Amino acid sequence: MIDKCFYKNVGPFTLSDIASKLNLEFTGEPNFQIEDIATLDSALPNEVSFFHNNKYRDQLKNTKAGAIILKKTEQNKINSKKNYLLSDNPYLTMAEIASLLYPDCEYPNFSFPNSKRNTLISENCFIHEDSKIGKNCVIGSFVKIGPGVKIGSNCIIGDNVCIYYSIISNNVKIYNGVKIGGEGFGFISSENYFKKIPQLGRVIIEDNVEIGCNSTVDRGSIGDTIISKNVMIDNLVHVAHNVKIGKNTIIAAMTGISGSCDIGSNCMIGGQVGISGHLNIGNNVKIAAKSGVMKNIPDNASVGGYPALNIIDWHRGTILNKKKR
Repeated sequence: MIDKCFYKNVGPFTLSDIASKLNLEFTGEPNFQIEDIATLDSALPNEVSFFHNNKYRDQLKNTKAGAIILKKTEQNKINSKKNYLLSDNPYLTMAEIASLLYPDCEYPNFSFPNSKRNTLISENCFIHEDSKIGKNCVIGSFVKIGPGVKIGSNCIIGDNVCIYYSIISNNVKIYNGVKIGGEGFGFISSENYFKKIPQLGRVIIEDNVEIGCNSTVDRGSIGDTIISKNVMIDNLVHVAHNVKIGKNTIIAAMTGISGSCDIGSNCMIGGQVGISGHLNIGNNVKIAAKSGVMKNIPDNASVGGYPALNIIDWHRGTILNKKKR
C-alpha cells in the first residue's frame, strides 16, 4: 500500500481531469473523484487501478476499484458500473497517474535536516526525527534511517545499513551493508523514451527475520514488498519490488528474485538462483543452487537446473549428458 508517512498525495483528481492531462479517452462519470492508485486486488472504490496482463483477469473481475486503466483494444471487458481510462499502454499510464498524484516521488530525497532525536546512538549515524525505534535495539556505525521508518524492539542493525520506506517488526537482524527500501527497477518503454515507474510502496519485514550482509530489498512499486516471519536471507541476495516471501523460508547467497514474485512458506532456495518476475513459488519448495526458475512451481516440489526442472528429471538429464561425452 502507499503509506502517507512517506509520500504526499496532491489529489484528488476527477476522471476527466486525468483524461485531459494525459490525453486519454474515458468512459463513465466525468466528475468521479480519484483519490489514489492501487493494485486491482487491494484498490478501494475511490481509487484507480490498471489491467495490463491476462494473468490478472480474475482480479479485474473482482476488483473494487472505482476506475480502471484499460487497453483500448480490450473494451469488451468494460463493466457499465465502473469508470475506465482507455490507453494504448495501461502500464505506462499507471506510472503517469502515479506521478500526477505523487509529484515528489520520482526520485527520493536523501538530504534531511539534522535529527533532534534524544538517543544514545553513535554520532556517526543519522536517524530521522520522524522515524520510530523500539526498545533494546543495537545500531552500528554509519547507519542511515529515513523519515517515517518504524523499527520494532530488540533489533540488531549492522554498520553501513540504509533503511527507507520500511516497517520492521521485532527481533529482526540486519547485517552490515544491507540496503532496505531502495528504488525498484521499474521502467516502461515508450516509443521515444523510458518512463520511470514511481515506487510508492513499502518494505514490510515481520518478526525474527535475518538479512545477510550487502543484500538489497527494494520497496514495492504500488503494493508492498513483504518478508514474513522467521525468513533467513543470506549475503548478497537481491529481493526486487513487490516480492512476497512466506514464513520460515531460507534463501542462500547471491540469489536474485525478480519483481512481483510470490514465494511460499518453508521454502529452501540455494545459492545463485535466479527467479523470473511475476511467478508463484509454492509452499515447501526446494530449489537447487544455480537454478534458473522461469515458471510457477507447485507446493512440495523440488527443482534444479536451467531452466529449472523436477529435480529427478534434472539429475537424469545430467547423467545422460555425461554418458554422451
